[in-house]
Amino acid sequence: MVLSSFFPLFVLWALRGSNVIPKPWFTVSCLLLAVLPTAALYYREYKARKNHDKRELVAGTSDDHRSHVLVYLFTILLPFYHQDLATLCDMLSMILALAFIVFLFYRLNLHYMNFLFALRHYQVFTVTPPDDGNPHSGKEKFVLITKRQRLSPGERFHAYRLSDAVYIEG
Repeated sequence: MVLSSFFPLFVLWALRGSNVIPKPWFTVSCLLLAVLPTAALYYREYKARKNHDKRELVAGTSDDHRSHVLVYLFTILLPFYHQDLATLCDMLSMILALAFIVFLFYRLNLHYMNFLFALRHYQVFTVTPPDDGNPHSGKEKFVLITKRQRLSPGERFHAYRLSDAVYIEG
């Protein structure tokens, strides 16, 4: 999911090119980095729907993540798009910086940020389940990707499981 969130960046790089790697190799590599992780994400969504990997979830409190789109744009797209890829050192520093950002996105649970979900009119919420007194029920927060504009406490919904903590409603 993390690499699929870099889809726009890889497409921009493919169009821009590099002086270090021959243009055809660089373009194909960037397009593969854009398409393969995104295809894997859509395949996971397809398999979840096909296998009815659906859960009933209940909202406690929820946080809207529209503000995270700005974080996404300013930390990923703008700085990396403007980085010059003219020398091997520039290329290696860019790869290291990208690896660092991927690690942070994964570690900080921002791996669900995806331009293609936004194109499909989805909103992203972090949901804390309500405290129902059951020691066996889920206490962990989860991410819900949905077309709803808001979630109300106590609201029940069915969503497909994309990963252990990420669900998509639809």
